[in-house]
Amino acid sequence: MDFSLIAYQLAQLDATPFVLAIVVGGAIGLERQAHGRPAGLRTHILVCLSSTILIHASQSIPANADAGGLVGRIIYDPNRIGAGIVTGIGFLGAAAVIRSGDLVRGITTGACVWAVAVLGVVIGQGRYGLALAATTAMLTVLIAFDWLFGWVTPVIYRRLFVRGAPACLEAVTSDVRALLEESRIKVQDISGKLASGPDPFELVFHVRCRNKLQATAILERVAAVDGVFGAEWTHPLH
Repeated sequence: MDFSLIAYQLAQLDATPFVLAIVVGGAIGLERQAHGRPAGLRTHILVCLSSTILIHASQSIPANADAGGLVGRIIYDPNRIGAGIVTGIGFLGAAAVIRSGDLVRGITTGACVWAVAVLGVVIGQGRYGLALAATTAMLTVLIAFDWLFGWVTPVIYRRLFVRGAPACLEAVTSDVRALLEESRIKVQDISGKLASGPDPFELVFHVRCRNKLQATAILERVAAVDGVFGAEWTHPLH
């Protein structure tokens, strides 16, 4: 091993892209870490830094291609390395997405992992100004828009299970439906189960509404309807 060559290469190495990759990757990762996401500070730094290293190393290939006495035509396309990074990092972003019923978490974190890989490519190409501007824009989207979405009431889909006395089936169906529509909850479909004998019936109201945190109040009102034994909110099946 030629230690003098290693020392010479280290002396010629520009640390700017690597430091910048740690800074911008860490800035995005710190925001995700603050939101309690599993792909946080270290993950984003490593993704951004690795992308930078690959692109930075690829820049020296043409200069060193003749060192080994190669004969023939060399076709070099550095864009392929960047395209491979951006495409290949998708597996890590997909691993951050978790779905439970209609609740999906991790999509923003997956997008951030992909975004810091792009930042690493840009930094490796020496476009530091673009990397800093892009990081500022990304942090603006993550922080400012998170505050903005707190004012938005999204549309949600739920199922309302109602159990009651068989003799009150029609009355309960009508009363509960009227109660939901009064609360501006749209009933999309009604299904259920009615057993022979004294066993209680089960009604399922498939509804769509704005998430105004009214589930508890609706349950109390439904449970107070004559003939109702109990009520329960659940996520829709997929």
